Amino acid sequence: MSTTYAGHPALAFLNTVTDDGKTRAVNSFADGEGLLAQLVAAGAVPRGLPVPGGRQVAAALALREAGYAVLSAMAAGRKPGREEALTLEAAIKGALEDASFAFGPRGMTVVPGPLGGLLDHLALALHDLLRRDDLDRLRECRRCTHLFLDHGRGRGRRWCAMARCGNRAKAEAFRARHRAVTG
Repeated sequence: MSTTYAGHPALAFLNTVTDDGKTRAVNSFADGEGLLAQLVAAGAVPRGLPVPGGRQVAAALALREAGYAVLSAMAAGRKPGREEALTLEAAIKGALEDASFAFGPRGMTVVPGPLGGLLDHLALALHDLLRRDDLDRLRECRRCTHLFLDHGRGRGRRWCAMARCGNRAKAEAFRARHRAVTG
């Protein structure tokens, strides 16, 4: 999974779907090992966490979809749904309840406590994302459901990544124009 386009490890977690459209129906991983590998590569969780089992994967997917619903609504300028917002809030509160705090020259760092596992790491990553000053730059790809932070000069980025959706969208638009002219 390429995470460079998303702009934050929590967004890479929310983007662990391979939908070609707006379905969110297919995961980009086959099992807990695949999910963990993607999250480690994205910097959303540290190396060394145990591979999540079926229940943990299901709980992570529930957190992913609640987080996606909240952030997608925010990107569109809508108020998030109550149920999804409460699910996300409960996960973040639960992770913060047992969290450890470290103080250094760059301020305070919040990390899962000694009992914290995969879900705590993901909830704290979402907490970090939601507290960013540049959250007003959050966008959703016009072609798929991937979310990203738009740090371009004109803030006009329309796709999660040119290689993933931009090239396809441009090719589809070209074919549509060509059909209209020759049709």
